[in-house]
Amino acid sequence: MVTCFPDHDLMAWIIMATAIASSVTFMNTFIRKATTTVRIRATIYGWMLILFVSIINLHADINKLTGIDAPKNNVRIMHNEDGTYTEFRRSPDERIIERRTYGDRVGGSGDRVLRMLVIYRKDAFGKLRSGIVYDGAGSKLYRIVYGYHKRDGSLVAEDMFDARVKRTRTVTDPVTKKPFEQEYPVRYLRYRYNAQGRQMKPIVVCLPPGKKAEELFGKEGSSHADPWANKNKRTINPNARSLR
Repeated sequence: MVTCFPDHDLMAWIIMATAIASSVTFMNTFIRKATTTVRIRATIYGWMLILFVSIINLHADINKLTGIDAPKNNVRIMHNEDGTYTEFRRSPDERIIERRTYGDRVGGSGDRVLRMLVIYRKDAFGKLRSGIVYDGAGSKLYRIVYGYHKRDGSLVAEDMFDARVKRTRTVTDPVTKKPFEQEYPVRYLRYRYNAQGRQMKPIVVCLPPGKKAEELFGKEGSSHADPWANKNKRTINPNARSLR
């Protein structure tokens, strides 16, 4: 069964158009029977009414474009210590964040290429739920799952799984006592909080050999950084070059 919800904006426009058409019809009937002076006044008042309604609707549309849903605040660019820069793009509903990291082409003439893409998804309450990491060529590398505390809802876990190979280990079910294969993360973070409830640097553990988390995602170790959550960071010009 499919439930259809009405388009309230369309209904409002239909009602307004019907009201204007009815007013114009009434004015035409009234003007035909009225004197010249009354006709002029009625025409002026009618056009003033139409202009007033149009201004109200235009003001509402401007508010939509400059309010929370405005696209102008949905892009952030940040400079990294290694010379690369990261571009963040957020969907209008703020539930999807794309993080693109660009760097100079190796052996190139200074042109920049995409090195990594991470797509994050949030729930209706603004909490991170999942993420997918791609390399510069678009190949899926990792998938990320986030966990929260049951009582206060604070972020406590970030597990990264290999998207190319399913890594499993044999564990025993505590109820049935039977062994089964369970997928384990290639890297996991456990978040800590101080007495004031502020988040501290997470504990980062990388299981398979390879690059350290700091090499991939910076000193903080976390794969996620929300530039809209920290207003102190400044955006930069992606075309700027260091002075020599």
